[in-house]
Amino acid sequence: MIWRGEGKSLLIGARSALLINPPIYDTQYWARWSQPHGLLKVATWLRNNGYKNLRLLDCLATNEKRKVNYRRRQIVDRGNVRRQVNEYGWPLAKLKLELIKHTNGDLFRPDEIWITSIMTYWWESTRDVIDLIHEVFPENTPRILVGGIYPTLHPEHAEENLTRGNDRIVIVPGEICVEAANSWTDLSLYRDPVYETYPKYAIITGSRGCPFNCGYCAQLKLNNGNRQVRHRSAVDVADEIEAKYRNHGIREIAFYEDNLLFNREEFLERLEEIQRRGLKLEFYAPEGIEPRLIEKELLTKMRQAGFQKIHLALETIDNEIARNWNRRQATIEKFDKAVEIARECGFKSGAEELNAFVIFGLPGENLQAVVNTAIYASHHVGSVVPMLFTPVPGSLIYEQHENYIREQGFDLQQLNGKLLPFLEYNQMLYPDLEASDYLELEAFMMRLNSSKVYSKRFDILGESQVAEAFRGVLARSIL
Repeated sequence: MIWRGEGKSLLIGARSALLINPPIYDTQYWARWSQPHGLLKVATWLRNNGYKNLRLLDCLATNEKRKVNYRRRQIVDRGNVRRQVNEYGWPLAKLKLELIKHTNGDLFRPDEIWITSIMTYWWESTRDVIDLIHEVFPENTPRILVGGIYPTLHPEHAEENLTRGNDRIVIVPGEICVEAANSWTDLSLYRDPVYETYPKYAIITGSRGCPFNCGYCAQLKLNNGNRQVRHRSAVDVADEIEAKYRNHGIREIAFYEDNLLFNREEFLERLEEIQRRGLKLEFYAPEGIEPRLIEKELLTKMRQAGFQKIHLALETIDNEIARNWNRRQATIEKFDKAVEIARECGFKSGAEELNAFVIFGLPGENLQAVVNTAIYASHHVGSVVPMLFTPVPGSLIYEQHENYIREQGFDLQQLNGKLLPFLEYNQMLYPDLEASDYLELEAFMMRLNSSKVYSKRFDILGESQVAEAFRGVLARSIL
């Protein structure tokens, strides 16, 4: 069933719970900032509401190198390329052994099992974990509650494919309650022999929401259509960071927020509160920052507080394309200004301190526009982060192309951007386009980043004689 209501109504007197972060099935997985922070907040919320026994089974917990193991799952053909889909994280056999410990008396028997399900195109592993739970607990199965991005963006799909008419499985879309959303993450759950290493970083969410509705983003649906940005207090955020610093040895903090700098004064207050405590930390914002919100005082204080890198949401240098994506607030002029300020504040180009997201794989896309954006980003910031587009349920672009998605017979796992869901759509516009062209495009962007000799990056648009000669060869080949 799909749960609708207040958070307290989910609590039915149970006092022990397992919390599971499933493995995932994908062609690639970047695990550096992979903590299931929503599930870790739920753990704190449950403790605060009387739960005595909690255990985390994080199948995506990383090793010392911040990576997860993987094994081949299947080969998928897309156009003229073959892609290997892997199973990342614990094999289900390992998860099964850990679950069995809760049936044979080694560990407590759970009243509930909470499962987080993140990307919509990862839903299959959530289904497989639920099947495994029923296998291990064939009788008196604990109540299963599934939350996260997937059941929030497509609760009907989750109910149809996960519950199968079982009223002991509860789909929990959206935010459980403000108390749960504002809870601190419980890192103590990683003090379990099943984990190779203890986390060296923490994910902090100090705000939620964004007033904009960019065409490729589903944050508006994730936030129940609310365009307001809600903040935790600066003191509460700083208290959580300090507790993790002193009690868990955390020295790296990643802010995961819908629009980190939208409320300038709130964020400045947060930085000042952190600095006042004299904590030596490194800060990151892996999800990116809107260039238009960059200004000198703010970025100077971010640098002083310990921000190591800046990821700018460039996406495209074509203002007309940006407007078509409902990103009227983003222009190339604002990006250029942000880069200029960042350099003045000590962030270096070409040293991966300045990074720019470039999105590609969208419907109706012109590859030349993507190449232009990638070269521009490489020239101005030095580091390009290629982002293959995924049509996310709840986003404007998904809704605009829902008929095409239905006609192609795509299920959610086939909408993974790495599997090029709009290949056939774009081939109708560009008949010579091949799936391999997208892989070449991604390889080109990565090559722009890695072309370094003696720590010096080759800049295609640079003023060196080599760069001029290279452009000359390209011009002659075109003519």
